[in-house]
Amino acid sequence: MSQTRFLFCFTVLLLGFVRTSYSQTTFASITGTVTDATGAIVPGATITATHGETNIKTSATSNEEGNYTIAQLKEGNYTVRTEAKGFKSFVVENVRLVARDLRRVDVKLEVGNVATVVVVSGGATLIETETARISNTKDSLVLNTIPTNSRSLWAVLNLSPGLQGQAGSSVTRFAGSRVNENNWSIDGTTFSDGVDNTQTGPLANYIESFQEVKIDLSNNSAEFGAVGQVTVVSKSGTNQLHGSVFDYYSTPGFRARSFFSSARQTGIQHFPGGAIGGPVWIPKIYNGRNKTFFFFSYETSRGSSVQDRLNPTVAPGPWRTGNFSGLTDSNGNPVTLVDPSNGQPFPGNIIPADRINPVSQKIQDKFFPMPNFGDPNTFHTQNYRELKIRPWDPSTYWTTRIDHKYSDKDQIFGRYTWVRGYNRVWEGNLPTIGQRWQQRDDRAATASYTHSFRPNLLNEVRWGFGLNNNPINFDLNRGSTQHGLQLVQDLGLVGLAPDLPDINGILNLRFSNGMTGLTQFPWTKKGYRTHTEEFQEQVSWFKGRHSLKFGGKLLRSEYDDFNASRSLFGNVSFSNKFTGNPYADFLLGIPTTAARAFPPVELDRNRWAYDFFALDDFKISPRLTLNLGVRYELHLNWRENHDLLSLFDVQSGNIVIPDDAMSKVSPIFPKNYVGIAQASSVGFDPKTLVHLDKNNIAPRIGLAYRPWGNNTVFRAGWGMFYNVVPFVYSLGFGDVPYVLSEPAYTNPLDNPQVIFPRVFPETGTGGPSTVSIPAAQNPNLKTPYSFQYNFTIERQQWNTGFRLSYIGTAMRQGAWQYNYNSPVPNDQPFISKPRPFNNLPEVWYVTNGAGHQYNGLTVEALRHLSGGLYFQSSWTWARDRYDLDYNWDFDTWQFISENPFDRKREVGPAQEIPTHRFTTNFIYQLPFGKGRHFAPNVARLGNLLIGGWEISGIYTAQTGMFLTPFWTGPDPVGIAYTTSDPAEVTIRPDVLKNPNTGPHTHDLWFDPNSFTPPAAGRFGTSGKGVIKGPGVNVWSAGLHKDFMFGERAKLRWEMTANNIMNHPNWQNPSTNITDSSAGVITSDGGVTNGSVGDRAGARAFRMGLRLQF
Repeated sequence: MSQTRFLFCFTVLLLGFVRTSYSQTTFASITGTVTDATGAIVPGATITATHGETNIKTSATSNEEGNYTIAQLKEGNYTVRTEAKGFKSFVVENVRLVARDLRRVDVKLEVGNVATVVVVSGGATLIETETARISNTKDSLVLNTIPTNSRSLWAVLNLSPGLQGQAGSSVTRFAGSRVNENNWSIDGTTFSDGVDNTQTGPLANYIESFQEVKIDLSNNSAEFGAVGQVTVVSKSGTNQLHGSVFDYYSTPGFRARSFFSSARQTGIQHFPGGAIGGPVWIPKIYNGRNKTFFFFSYETSRGSSVQDRLNPTVAPGPWRTGNFSGLTDSNGNPVTLVDPSNGQPFPGNIIPADRINPVSQKIQDKFFPMPNFGDPNTFHTQNYRELKIRPWDPSTYWTTRIDHKYSDKDQIFGRYTWVRGYNRVWEGNLPTIGQRWQQRDDRAATASYTHSFRPNLLNEVRWGFGLNNNPINFDLNRGSTQHGLQLVQDLGLVGLAPDLPDINGILNLRFSNGMTGLTQFPWTKKGYRTHTEEFQEQVSWFKGRHSLKFGGKLLRSEYDDFNASRSLFGNVSFSNKFTGNPYADFLLGIPTTAARAFPPVELDRNRWAYDFFALDDFKISPRLTLNLGVRYELHLNWRENHDLLSLFDVQSGNIVIPDDAMSKVSPIFPKNYVGIAQASSVGFDPKTLVHLDKNNIAPRIGLAYRPWGNNTVFRAGWGMFYNVVPFVYSLGFGDVPYVLSEPAYTNPLDNPQVIFPRVFPETGTGGPSTVSIPAAQNPNLKTPYSFQYNFTIERQQWNTGFRLSYIGTAMRQGAWQYNYNSPVPNDQPFISKPRPFNNLPEVWYVTNGAGHQYNGLTVEALRHLSGGLYFQSSWTWARDRYDLDYNWDFDTWQFISENPFDRKREVGPAQEIPTHRFTTNFIYQLPFGKGRHFAPNVARLGNLLIGGWEISGIYTAQTGMFLTPFWTGPDPVGIAYTTSDPAEVTIRPDVLKNPNTGPHTHDLWFDPNSFTPPAAGRFGTSGKGVIKGPGVNVWSAGLHKDFMFGERAKLRWEMTANNIMNHPNWQNPSTNITDSSAGVITSDGGVTNGSVGDRAGARAFRMGLRLQF
């Protein structure tokens, strides 16, 4: 059956599935059993939950089993009242619900008059008693009080046990999950980008509109497709008008100097904002109390000029003039420069002035400054330092929400969020390239309608969208980055592709010895524009001992892009190939490799996804609940609106394109080089090229057992989870044969063909003679999936929940990539060995087979705010072994094996999963002053001094990451594509001894002499993750003081500090033993210093004022 017919059938099925569409609902539920004093069940009792802030009531009736469930409840505090004929009314107060909560409230009725009321406070369980899910919730009190110095979602995620952020990235691991196994939503609508499943970060950069954040870490029900699920619930109005006005402030005097900086960060920073919410009230026209509510929040960032710390590694003064007389290797041994024109040493190790290439001289003078730090005449890392001033990058965020109750059976809400931000950093870590111009716009919206057919049959429909547009360096008149075409003309470069556009760009230049080269973020016009739109629906049905839920989701993802390659204006690298030193090679203008690219085309991609689920929470007995569920996921493959897709077919040896795309092949595509075939002729899909994976069925099972009442529960679960989005980067979008690209050229040692001003060899007037080959793909590629399982013991005692959990996550059929066109590795040169396609360069082939195994043990204690104290403390031991090494670069996310014939040698510990991690966060309201334990009746002046104080803190400690050493040099096994001499490769070296014996300082973290280049004819003996990197040890603290104005308003002053002890937390060292900086740590902030991280940089205070009413 064709994909089009299959899509039509499923669309009809979806439309006919009237009440059964999936919703990532944010609503909570209360469940329980109604019994009398003897323990006998009481059917027919009426249970009513009343929301404390809106007075909205929702009711249910206990069934013949005595069970009841009240569903589709907003988060917040509830009063639960139970009434039955012949019994006293039973009222439970202060039942706190969070998003998607399933909270147990058992009712024991006493014989008597219904007008007589028995009141219980806090009768709901504090722990999860009904499902196998492991989750954690942060409410607005915690979000606004914990001392993160950053009002964003990302600052608090790492406080959840089992969750791990990644340095320099917003990527997050949930108990071993991968980036494509997580989902992020606001009010149930995803704000993942729909492409590689990373989140649209700015939509969660401000938290004033957040009521709470729920993190589901393990064993989600069939209602959710992802291993890890983060759900943000927005605030809504209540019957009381409430709001806030605030400003958070930082100044240079609040900041300590970074360990590697000669001065502290400058610039004043303000983060002002406000919010207001309440009933919709129009005098004499409309009174929305108890039914219509509004909420609006506005946040922004403002500041003075910013100083960016630039610290490139540049050539010392003598080198700039060709004087290498003092040149030594890393061991201090003299290095003799060789003249490539005759193979003889340069006299005195000095390159004559007339031999310095004029283009190299221009590049050096224009872009590379003289050293200004340390000895200017000797080479060392970061020998130039400058604080460069630029304007503050403002950002603006606002959210509005409306809630309305039509009747006891019908409710709706809608929310819209708008974000704009800028990024104008200095490009390339150099003061000479210029400032990036980046304006990012993000939008998101959600609308929900719920209807109750009867108390035990409920329905919700939800719609939403997310938009991200992030153009960079797209306007020649904005910013100060390099104009590519003008630079080409100024330098006189030749050998580039014809018809270059007049856009921002630069000649990319790299050195192999750790020196700073030239790079600039590529021009992007649309700028990774993603748009997701989804429709969800679900039905909940409570029958006897069964709580049933059915649903589905329809999701459309769009991904548009128009960006230039980094090689558009040339891309060259310099090693020690020709003279013995990379910078000497540069002065002579002889690169080791050279690459170029052709002008880009605009791409418009889209895909559809259909998800269906059914689940049953079956109460086998009053103490045992069985969670059963199953999902079916049909995620269609990507399409390009102009059919600009391509793959290489390893069976026929042709490039395969959609049936209607032949007219779009580039007119200068080389003839008789490689064939081009229409998809249908080789059995590929005529539109998407790849076959659809149609059998993605994911069962889930869990149980919760309460052998001794509601205070102790044993929980266990097992589930199957598929990747959230299908593959995208294995397909060639806008690639060969529509836009040509060529293999990198390896300059031969004997007779180099590329010497400045030439940056690519002569190809004649008819276009390139060879082109790069699009990636190939297993035609039966399956969606990767994971099994996740846990066993948990949980106990509530002293208003605190204690949890012991084992969590395992195992991925199967992960994607990995290898060069299908690789010769056998041995000591013979590449060009002399046979390959499957002798006339073609690399053919990167994507297939299934990789995976990983995560095992983790967590101990947690969690106390919600009670008696003035909140805390969450956890310790996690974890181990993750894999051969599935996802790089955090979007374009290289598949695992690539060094040896395509032996993937087993890639098995090793996951770099970013520490063996031990401990974290605690707390809030303590000091027990002094009015309403507190000590001096509760103190006079107003006394209360002003001693009352309203609060402290908060975060402490995190973790062991280091598992780092892998690398070596860069001539290919020792002859498998890397080259046109002449051995290609330069970066692979693992030989290991001689344990590298972790010290000295463990920032000057030298590990011993680079523990490694040596691999011998000819084989790969290195070093495994992955053999270097243990630096850990994290950081305290953050906050001091808060409330000043009351009557009963409803207060002014809060606070001072918070990240890393209050100013303990240096190193980032990872360089692990390439070829570089002079191997083992050296050059930056601080900690190994988790990313968007989701531990804020472990230099000490930084922040002061805040907040008026709340």
